[in-house]
Amino acid sequence: MIEEDQISRPFGRGSPSSFMVYLLLAAIAFSFLALPPALAADLVGADGEGGEGAAFGSIVLDVYLDAEGRALIVGYLQAEDPEDLAFLEGTELFYDEETGELYAKSDELTSSQGDGTRIEFDADLGWNECHLAFYLPKDAELFAVSCSEGLECSVAEAEDSLKVEVLGYDVDGAKVTIDYNSGS
Repeated sequence: MIEEDQISRPFGRGSPSSFMVYLLLAAIAFSFLALPPALAADLVGADGEGGEGAAFGSIVLDVYLDAEGRALIVGYLQAEDPEDLAFLEGTELFYDEETGELYAKSDELTSSQGDGTRIEFDADLGWNECHLAFYLPKDAELFAVSCSEGLECSVAEAEDSLKVEVLGYDVDGAKVTIDYNSGS
C-alpha cells in the first residue's frame, strides 16, 4: 500500500471537490430562501385569503384533566383571536401571538353526565394540522370518544394518565367529545 493514499488532503482552492462543496452549500442556502413563502401559504390557507373554511394553521395541544374535571391546556395554535375559540370560553388564558404558545386553565371543558364526566372540545376553525392529547386521570374508565370528520383517535395508558390522542390534517374544525368515569 502506498503511504500517500492514507494521508487526508484538505480541499484546495480551485479543486473540483471544493467547488462541489460550495455548490452544495449554495443550493442549501437557496432552498431556505424558498421556504418562508411555502410556510406562509399554510398559515393563510389554500385560497390565499384566510377566509372561512380555509385551513388556517396548526393546533397542537395537551389537555390535562384532574379528577374534578378541571383542565390545564398547554401547547401551540395559530389563531387571530384565540378567545373566539369555543374551547377557550371562560378560561384563564395566556397566549403569545408571536410564538403561538398557549397556556389556559378551564372548568368549562367538562360537565357531569350521570355517573360520568363529558369533555366537549370545539375548535371551529379549519386546521392544516390538528394534534390533541387529552390526559384523563389514570383510573378513568373510558365510555366513548367521538371526533369530527377527518380526525382519528387512539387511546393508550401514559405514566399517570389515560391518554386519548386525536390527529388530523386539513380538517374543517376539530370537535371531540369524550365520555368517561373518573373512577374516584
